[in-house]
Amino acid sequence: MALKSLLLAASCAEDDAAVFNAAAALARRFSAHVEAIPAFSDPAADYVSYGAAMRPASARTLERVREAEASEMALLQRLAKDAVQRQGLTVGGGADIVVRERALQPAAALAHASVLADLVLFGAASVRKGAALGALFAETLLTTRAPSLLVGAGAPAFERIAIAWDGSAQAGRAVRAALPLLQAAKHVAVLTNVDEAPAGEQAPGAEPLLAHLGRHGVASIETRAIHGGDVAASLLSAAAEAKCDTLVVGAYGRPRLYELVLGGTTRALVHAANAPHLLMAH
Repeated sequence: MALKSLLLAASCAEDDAAVFNAAAALARRFSAHVEAIPAFSDPAADYVSYGAAMRPASARTLERVREAEASEMALLQRLAKDAVQRQGLTVGGGADIVVRERALQPAAALAHASVLADLVLFGAASVRKGAALGALFAETLLTTRAPSLLVGAGAPAFERIAIAWDGSAQAGRAVRAALPLLQAAKHVAVLTNVDEAPAGEQAPGAEPLLAHLGRHGVASIETRAIHGGDVAASLLSAAAEAKCDTLVVGAYGRPRLYELVLGGTTRALVHAANAPHLLMAH
């Protein structure tokens, strides 16, 4: 298995450079194709696309739209070029990054492209701060159900990876999405919260997961039992103790049709300032 089709939600925010660099690193490792989807919000463009039908836009408004969009697109092209050079990608080497033109409806463009994506990358800081990108992240994760990687602070090495395991379908999908990274990792820590099971029930064991990982050639695996009612805090603490820079976790929430929300633990992990990079699947 390998990661071959990657998407990057580019918001023209401060953490875009880190997200482009992470995407380029994955592209180099797996000879993957990366498409950057411009997801920045342009009020002027939105005015033109949705308001022009009601009132004709002035020539100056249209000029400002073109100038603003050209500036944002030029920034994304520079970030892509810098990431390619930093990671030593070569033209024709099988790995590349392509920046798409901004669509009038970035959410629709991202949703359409996510259907066949092996992984969709977002900037963690932008998701936490920006309502627009946060909604795109939740929509991608919960409705499209594309595996998503929240790139946090620091360059992801993907050498030491933690798995939050509770035996759920969501956790299983996250593990399957992360399998190429887990196979290449130097160390994997399986974290199970023994206090999370309802009263009278036994917490799900890690044995089925360990067997699955072993069949797929994942080596150097340790298991850690974590405690505490604050699951997110326990996971973050255990991942830090295991010196893991990435946490693989199943995400919980409801689709937008039923009022889009992230579950308590998922929301806490996404909004934790000290969180590692988060690879999530719903």
